[in-house]
Amino acid sequence: MAEANEGEDQVLQIMTTEHFVLQTARSGTIQEANQRANLFLTSVSSATIALAFVAQVTQMGMPFVLFSLILLPCLYFIGLVTFVRAVQVAIEDMVHARGMARIRHYYVESAPVMRRFLIHAIHDDRSAVLVHKGLKSSPWQFFVTTAGMVSTINGAIAGVFAGVVAQSALSLPVLLSVCAGLLVFAVSILLLRRYHLNAWAAAEESLTVLFPDAPGE
Repeated sequence: MAEANEGEDQVLQIMTTEHFVLQTARSGTIQEANQRANLFLTSVSSATIALAFVAQVTQMGMPFVLFSLILLPCLYFIGLVTFVRAVQVAIEDMVHARGMARIRHYYVESAPVMRRFLIHAIHDDRSAVLVHKGLKSSPWQFFVTTAGMVSTINGAIAGVFAGVVAQSALSLPVLLSVCAGLLVFAVSILLLRRYHLNAWAAAEESLTVLFPDAPGE
């Protein structure tokens, strides 16, 4: 009996340590996402100021066009890698959250009386984790995430680049150049959104749900 109690105490200690490790890992993912988003936004702000300065000096002449054609693709690349990493970090955070939910499920299994005192999810399926975060599955949810914000700004950068190319290289009228920019803006967001969906679908398939949320539970 003493050996059994000692074994349970060891498991509880291991679970508590693992819970702390997962919480620390979640804090790290959130911090990285914020840092990368700040770096991207700072780059966008600096590039916008530089473009405005060059436009004023060159009177929107050919040097401004050439500067834009060089700067905007670089800025888009920074946004692209920021977006990809933001998606990866969000998936990592989700995995850590589900791991913590499994540990809370163990706590409830060991001491059922704890169930009514735990406010966070004890189930590790997707719907339970969303409810735990106060979220609902919605297409618009993507745009309030870090990845969604970056993809929208990146789409605007791609649209501006397309507009500059359409007017300077192809000599299209302003209206057609604006339409080309809007089209590229929409296509960029749709492609990044598709990548986002595929990445999350692959992550969901790779995870095994051990404690799904029962209806009415």
